[in-house]
Amino acid sequence: MRERQRLARHRRPIHPAVVFAELGPNQVLPALRKALHRPSALRVSVTAQSGIFAKKGGERVRMYGAIRRAIANLTAGEDAELHFNLAAERIQSALLQVTAPLIDGVELGVCAEPARLVGGDYIDIFAATDRSFVFGLGDASGKSLAAALNSIMLRYLVRGLVTALGTHELVRIVTHTNEVVTEDMSDEAFITFLLGSYDAGSGLLRVVNAGHEPPLVYRKATNRVQTLDAHDIVLGVFKETNYEIEETILDRGDVAVFYTDGLTEATNARGELFTVEQLKQALLERSTLPAQEIATTIFDAVKHYSAAPLRDDATIFVVRRT
Repeated sequence: MRERQRLARHRRPIHPAVVFAELGPNQVLPALRKALHRPSALRVSVTAQSGIFAKKGGERVRMYGAIRRAIANLTAGEDAELHFNLAAERIQSALLQVTAPLIDGVELGVCAEPARLVGGDYIDIFAATDRSFVFGLGDASGKSLAAALNSIMLRYLVRGLVTALGTHELVRIVTHTNEVVTEDMSDEAFITFLLGSYDAGSGLLRVVNAGHEPPLVYRKATNRVQTLDAHDIVLGVFKETNYEIEETILDRGDVAVFYTDGLTEATNARGELFTVEQLKQALLERSTLPAQEIATTIFDAVKHYSAAPLRDDATIFVVRRT
């Protein structure tokens, strides 16, 4: 805290792109847009040789180097790395900080943790009506500011498409998202993505899976855990990709679990992975708990299993019909 106060006293007027180092999570993207003089949705592309760029009209504006240089101007180069890390921390918070809507007939639980200061995981949940919601989970390749910015692009692109097309058009939304992402990202980059919707009145769960981890569903009637196996290719590889939707009904007491591979790639002291089968067993043992307790205790179990801090960002999202 003292260090931040000291830096604030010596701060010079700088480009708005850097101000988000001092902003809250919900202010990060607007500040970044303002910095680029771009009021519409931010579109980011990454190239291995050139770093991170943002498209502004027909131009390509270099962001990564400009942001770092502007941060250096805070103290004429002194403590520039600290400021850059503070900015990165805010971006990560924007990606993983989510407030689940309160909807009668369903419980929601979320737990997320970055493995490094800036990573590629993101989760978003927002109400569509007073009885339904839409959710998205993504995992952008890489562990850097590039991955985080790609995930931010994905989040706001998907939100805009859901608003424009509606919750019944999940396939169209993912298809168009893939077209944009493939056009904007480098050949080396990709994003695993899962988009879903849930109606608390009917219990209808709809999922489009673009190369993401297969969701798990606990069935109270049989006391078994099944997987939703329908999935297609990740975002950002082939522009012309056909995606499919999978639908299922959650009965009362059923639980659906969505997660990123940071959970199933955790390793113990012997180098053994925390497998999907172990995740299924963990869900089975906790199926009667409230949704948030399921998410938190499974996350804690994975961290306890791991011999060291998690190597990858990890996110878990739980939906429990009551």
